[in-house]
Amino acid sequence: MKNLWRGNQLHNIDQGVRWLREEEKIFLLTFLALRGALDKPIKISLRDIARNLGLSPQSISRRLEVLEKEGLINRSISGRGQLVTLSSSGIQKILSFYNTLSTVLKPVKDTILVLKGRVFTGLGEGAFYMSRPEYRKQFIRTLGYAPYPGTLNIRLEPSSMKYRKVLERLEGIKINPFANRSRKYGGGKLFKVRINGEVEGALIIPERTHYGPDVIEVIAPINLREFLKLKDGDWVTVYVHL
Repeated sequence: MKNLWRGNQLHNIDQGVRWLREEEKIFLLTFLALRGALDKPIKISLRDIARNLGLSPQSISRRLEVLEKEGLINRSISGRGQLVTLSSSGIQKILSFYNTLSTVLKPVKDTILVLKGRVFTGLGEGAFYMSRPEYRKQFIRTLGYAPYPGTLNIRLEPSSMKYRKVLERLEGIKINPFANRSRKYGGGKLFKVRINGEVEGALIIPERTHYGPDVIEVIAPINLREFLKLKDGDWVTVYVHL
């Protein structure tokens, strides 16, 4: 990575780094993501990063300041180091670059996140919420269909949980909250998906849920369990379109 950084270091500013080329931003964001800053704050050492990238700690510090000012990372001081995590804008910049590479290298590729997990029987709340007229109107407007009254509950394998956290920080398709005479209903967001490479649907992330971060809920215009012949414990792959 050191050589790659030096190869892209096409300009110098004597009085410090006031701006960075787009490829330098993407490179440093990717470096931080590989260290774990994609889904949680990580403690970093300027000397460690500088040693890996072949730059001075002062130069790394100035570059991080640029990323922070542009809202691409979040930083806080922790003891002798810094806690750094990518912001939603920083993640989106990496994803946009990935999409560009995917278009060049694999034109047919239209997905970027792949989540895998096992089907399980939920608490039965999905059918209730999916049947609310206020939600259904929003689904029809944003997705083009009214979903089957129920959700497919999937417990993610550990390697897919980091992508679930990424989705939490992306904008998605907004679902607005509402209220009626009896209670208030929370909002959420949707991401268009393809389930097992066969059925178009949507992954819904509600603002409030009884499930933990290892669970996703998927909706579709059909009964996914019946159509895909799924039972509890079966593996499912969800391809997320961004």
